[in-house]
Amino acid sequence: MKRAGEAAGYNERLFFGNRIRAFVHLARFRWFQRQMKLRGIKPRCVLELGCFDGKLIRFLPQPPRRYVGFDANWEGGLDRARTEFAELPQYEFRNASSPADIQLSVDELFDVAVSMETLEHLPPEDLSAYLEKLARHTEGWMFVTVPNEKGVVFLTKWIIKRLFLRDGEEYTAREVLCATLGRTNKIARNGHKGFDYDALIYQMRSHFDVLRVEGIPFSWMPVCLSFSVGIVAVPRRSVRSVQ
Repeated sequence: MKRAGEAAGYNERLFFGNRIRAFVHLARFRWFQRQMKLRGIKPRCVLELGCFDGKLIRFLPQPPRRYVGFDANWEGGLDRARTEFAELPQYEFRNASSPADIQLSVDELFDVAVSMETLEHLPPEDLSAYLEKLARHTEGWMFVTVPNEKGVVFLTKWIIKRLFLRDGEEYTAREVLCATLGRTNKIARNGHKGFDYDALIYQMRSHFDVLRVEGIPFSWMPVCLSFSVGIVAVPRRSVRSVQ
């Protein structure tokens, strides 16, 4: 784990460096804001998986009475959040590297649960357990964003990363072809590599009713042509109570 002082590197890379990259990565927070406004949601209690430094709090329609964020603390994000929000004890930032680390009391429920650009990083064998935990402790809405890592969007991003950014996962020629054709089951998973948002949505349906899936940053674009995917869901037990 990197030191807390190095956390700024993540923000600089994603939000303050290349303008196009910054636009793409900020888009998920703007999408979340739009969803809050569109649905008239003013959550009192918020649960977030993959919170990093608590940036989401700034995009909520009002300060929540309670916020609990879980994160693996890569690049010291949690350390930074604990420092920034030290005077607000109702905001908690907890380490979590496995589903077992999501420790909440049995009757602890949240109006809104959020996981942005996180589920694609989780070990596939742990994903269902994470989703079950989120569903168990959410009485309202679940908002998820994940990257689109297949089809023409994948190929475009892969070319840009190879030519201009010099980063990203390594793919063989065969894997590039499989990802472009949407055959992600032929690719060994590793973070973004081999991730399929359709497979995630299918798995989410075991724990949530998925109400809407749309593209990010432009909701009017087909999901298959969008850089990221936004998912709105409710846990199965409460779908009838959410309008």
